[in-house]
Amino acid sequence: MVRLVDVAKAAGVSRSTASNVFNNPDIVRPNLRKRVEAAANELGYAGPDPKGRLLREGKFNAIAVMPPIKTSMVDVIRNPVFNLLLQGVSEVCDERGASLVVVSGHAGRNNLGSVLADGIIFSRMDQLEEAETARLRRIPYAVVDFDPGPQVNSVRVDAKAGGYQAARHLLELGHRKFAILSFLREGRGSNVIETGSTRLPESAGIATDQEKLMGYANALSEAGIDIGAVPMVQADANDPEAAGKLLDIAPEATAVLSMSVMQGIRVIGEAISRGLRVPQDLSVVGFNDIPAAEHSVPSLTTVDGMGVQKGRDAACQILDGGPPRHKIIQPVLKVRGSSGPAPA
Repeated sequence: MVRLVDVAKAAGVSRSTASNVFNNPDIVRPNLRKRVEAAANELGYAGPDPKGRLLREGKFNAIAVMPPIKTSMVDVIRNPVFNLLLQGVSEVCDERGASLVVVSGHAGRNNLGSVLADGIIFSRMDQLEEAETARLRRIPYAVVDFDPGPQVNSVRVDAKAGGYQAARHLLELGHRKFAILSFLREGRGSNVIETGSTRLPESAGIATDQEKLMGYANALSEAGIDIGAVPMVQADANDPEAAGKLLDIAPEATAVLSMSVMQGIRVIGEAISRGLRVPQDLSVVGFNDIPAAEHSVPSLTTVDGMGVQKGRDAACQILDGGPPRHKIIQPVLKVRGSSGPAPA
């Protein structure tokens, strides 16, 4: 087997120079680079063995990301909100010359023991149990969208502030008759949540969803509206029947607050199919911003959960090292065509 040292000897350069030709070509003078490349081609040398580089440097130069849902990899890649997080991580990886690994999040599997990465990003609260594997392997990690405590890197959006912005926007437009489409994080389908003040915040999904609901509650309370009396459906983001169920139990609602951007788009479609005008008869505000929200008809007013920024910040926390850091990002309300004044 031809080795790097053989190439260096044939080209008449040091081993470090030959190594730089393959790993850091920009710092090698063009004439030296050409000599080394010519020697490599003549000897049939394909490049440094990545396993040898791993042994020398002690790192994989990669970040792994755990999906936010326990499902197949196909469903994970189809999730447009998760893709925003991946986009942010990918941007930092490109800037730092690192790779990105997406770990299977299928229920019942824990693949962290075999993940080849220098750091892991977790995006679900119950993944903290799985994070024990990373801790034992002494792999740094960061979490997004929940607070794991002071000893762990974290990045999350202020979901409570985002929920408040969404509800406050509709209140300022004169709406007083609301309906809420909450999250169902485990399993499929949807549930109609019984009205009553005792349902807050347990009637939402994970901690982030509960914060959204608390934000809604605070804004509505300022207007004298008890969130416990607001009709609500708890639904999986991909349930096609949830929007219809919500409109069935809230026929008098003039405004819908949806914790899911995908369900917010479905509410628009369901309302129009029933002969309602959006936003003249019904206003809709979602949470998180994806390209489909801007391209829906009408375009969806939504709270930007800053998914790309969360991915960037989490990746930087891992690659920069140092003591644990914690960042809370402020969401931004994107006002578009699906929200308007309450009907007279």
